[in-house]
This record gives sequence, C-alpha cells and structure tokens, in this order.
Amino acid sequence: MGRTRELADVVAAVTGPTPAVAVVCGPAGGGKSALAVRAAHTVAAAFPDGQVYVDLGYRTDVPAEEVVARVLRSLGVVAADVPQHPEERAGRLRSRLAGRRILLVVDGVTHAAQVRPLVPAGPGPALVVVGQRQLQSLDGVRRITVGALGDADGRALLGALAGPERLDADPAATRELLRHCSGSPLALRVAGARLAGRPALPMDRLVEQIGDGRRRLDWLAHGDLSMRERLATGYAAVRSEDEVAGRLFELLGGAPDGQLLPDGAAARLGVNTERAWRALEELIDTHLVYLDELAGYRLPGLVREYAAELAALPSVPRQPINRWRALPTDQCAAYHAAFFGDDLQVEYPTRSG
Repeated sequence: MGRTRELADVVAAVTGPTPAVAVVCGPAGGGKSALAVRAAHTVAAAFPDGQVYVDLGYRTDVPAEEVVARVLRSLGVVAADVPQHPEERAGRLRSRLAGRRILLVVDGVTHAAQVRPLVPAGPGPALVVVGQRQLQSLDGVRRITVGALGDADGRALLGALAGPERLDADPAATRELLRHCSGSPLALRVAGARLAGRPALPMDRLVEQIGDGRRRLDWLAHGDLSMRERLATGYAAVRSEDEVAGRLFELLGGAPDGQLLPDGAAARLGVNTERAWRALEELIDTHLVYLDELAGYRLPGLVREYAAELAALPSVPRQPINRWRALPTDQCAAYHAAFFGDDLQVEYPTRSG
C-alpha cells in the first residue's frame, strides 16, 4: 500500500549496474521488510536463477561468516561442504554467484560488516539489505529511507483492513486514529486488524483506547503484531553496541518535553559532550531520535511511548531489553514463499529464550 516511489527506487537499484545493492532503512515498524518483499516479487522475472531470503533478526552477534554460510546452504551447499575459514567461505559464495541472476535479501541487519561479503563484485547477482541503519560504510549502494506514511496512504492501508465504509462513517475518529498511529504501517495494521476483528466496535471507542498514552502500546498489539516488541528489538540492537546511546534513549523517555541537548545529556550521564553527541547521532542513524529545528534531539511518534516505559522502570537494566516474539519458522517460510515463489530459499536464525 503506497510506497510507489520507494518501490521504484529499490527496483532500479537491484536491476542497475554493479554493485546492484539497495539498502532499505527506516524506523521500527516502518514497513521496510514489506517493501523489500514487494520489490523482490516485482523483479522476480529478472532473477530466473532464484532468490534467497535471510533473516538476521536484528541480532548484533551474527558475524558475516555466518551470514555467508546461511546463503551458501540456501544455494544448495551442504553444511559439511561449507568452508570453515571466513575468506574461503566468501570465495565459495562469489564462485556460486558469479554471472548468475540471483537476488539476495538480508533482513534485520544491524551493521555493514554483516553483509559486506555479499555485495556483488560483478554483473548477475543483486542484494537488498533491510535494517534501521543507513549503513554509510557500504560504498556505491543506493539507500532508500522508508519514512512515515502520509495521511492518504495511511487511510488507504487502514481502509483496506477495516473497510473504507467504516472510516467514512466517522471521519473525525479516523483522523484521530491516523494521528495516534503516527504514520507507522505496523501501528496502522494493528489498528486495522482490531477494527476488522470487531465489526461492532465504534471507531471512537478504539480511538479512545489508543489515545491513552499510558496504554497506547498495549492496544497497538494484536496476534503476532506488536509495536512495543518491534521497538524493543530495535532498541536492544542499539543498546548492545552502544550503552551510552541506550542510556540516552532512556533519558529522553523521561524528559518532560521529550527533548535533550548534548551538553545536558553529557552531564546527566557523566560523559563528555563529544561522547554524548556521538551517541545521539547513533540514535538518529537508527531512526530512534530526530534533530528538530532548534538543534534539540527528540523522540518521534510512538518511539516516545516506549522510551517513557523504559524511563518509568524502577531500575533500568544495564543490558539490552528485547521483548520480541518471533513467528514460527513454518509461518515465516509460508509468508515469504507467497511473495518470492518456488525459487525462494529461506534461512532463519535459531533463537532461544
């Protein structure tokens, strides 16, 4: 729904000259994975040798050599034949991909090193990388930032799920619901699913529930969809790599106006201003914070609700908070197969806990 320009940009990137790489980045719940899936479906005919989908789950501890191994297994290399040495693995992958029209889609990427060996060295293969970061250290790639949906696209998404007549019956409540969802496709999908599942639920009643900032993220969860869990995953990835950035995020959640300046943040955390500035820039890169017109750092939309929850905890843990809930592997495979077709090979991470 929507994203016509972004879809065209991804398609142009993967069908263009080497390196044929698109980095799809944006906020948590922004529809990055859905855009990548749509793009892969759109260009399926251009990659007759198949497509490979790998989900890293925003885990920062997945090294590049493991990513390469997963791709090799998806391409038919049995586990026993996957080279042990990282450089040999990368070489085997280059040999497998050379001249072949294969599309690789790697989701949940947290840093450039995880996918650097997958960047095509010659014509044939292409790569789509999905994550919250822009991965600026990857050279010569096209970056597509997925922002918030505008009101028209947001209303179209909501109407596709709940029925346009439901929205037409209460335009004022619809506008309020769109405002509370902050243009987040995930939040809109949850709201639409709630409306679809409760045909008799008045629009203004759902608006009243979601409008309560103290419980907004409770209501923006339905089935396997959860705005809080998606935000928690993104926050955990940042916190595991930069503790200062994680603590700054928590400080922002407790700020009365949701704003901090680097000098004040540094003093609160006992670090120098330069270190606080770097941490705040890290939060900007992951779309958890934005810089306003007064050079103040603020939390966007629903992110502030999650940060406020962290700030309100009696004692903020000194380790990443990760409250994700994964779909069963068979459901994930079925979902992606519906878009990628029979040539899809999927590698999912093994998660415990």
